[in-house]
Amino acid sequence: MISLTKTSLVFFLCLMAVSVYGQVERDRLDNRVVYSKFTIYDFFKEGSKWGWDLDVVNRRQSTLGERGFINTLENPLRFSVRAWLAYQPTKYTRISFNPIGLFNSAPRYPLESDLNRPFERELRTTLQINHSTYFNRFNFTHRLRFESRWRGIDDEDGAVQNWRIRYRIRTRIPLNTNYFYTNRTIYISQYSELHAEFGKNYGLNNLSQNRNYIGLGVRFWDWTRVEVGYIYQLNVRNNVTQIDVTRGPMFYLFIDYLSKLRLSN
Repeated sequence: MISLTKTSLVFFLCLMAVSVYGQVERDRLDNRVVYSKFTIYDFFKEGSKWGWDLDVVNRRQSTLGERGFINTLENPLRFSVRAWLAYQPTKYTRISFNPIGLFNSAPRYPLESDLNRPFERELRTTLQINHSTYFNRFNFTHRLRFESRWRGIDDEDGAVQNWRIRYRIRTRIPLNTNYFYTNRTIYISQYSELHAEFGKNYGLNNLSQNRNYIGLGVRFWDWTRVEVGYIYQLNVRNNVTQIDVTRGPMFYLFIDYLSKLRLSN
């Protein structure tokens, strides 16, 4: 189990990375968004260490920095679907593999010149490791992802491949119970994530993204949760002189264990 000291160190490194983003002189481009994500998980049978996972992501965005919830819903930003095979060797560790995920992404639209940029379809292969630790009622989850990306699969010259490593630390704090997995728990959720990309002819924006989120969640039916929060994301463009500041509400629906739902509760 990772000690609290190590958890604090990793969290400190994430904060340092956010500080680096803030200190470098770059043009910041306002991009208002609405994010939503649905995930469902289940074991193949009770008592098994093997399971499956499905996630669907839908993101919308505004045009030229327009504000307001309705304006932010006007344009697509991303839609993706991924199916995972999962293995859980211990209670607190899960290893997941997605052989092929399909992503359909629009360019971000803070500038008029962005309106003429094309959509991009991408295939992605992902290995993911989740590990949870507890300190009293606090739940810390470390997530490490290794991704191979094939971007622009519809381009005449063929897709461009590169690699990405993502690290996220998430904290969940129950407010009305002592344990995150207790039914009817209301909790605070917060995370920070860093993205590092590399590969042949990739470009200069190797530290490509920092994503930060805080929200409020509630558990019901024992194994179902909803969260509503706020996302603040920094995306460095290829020219490394401009950063898209992506921000707005985020909505989650989680089914943590499909076979154990108790709809009558």
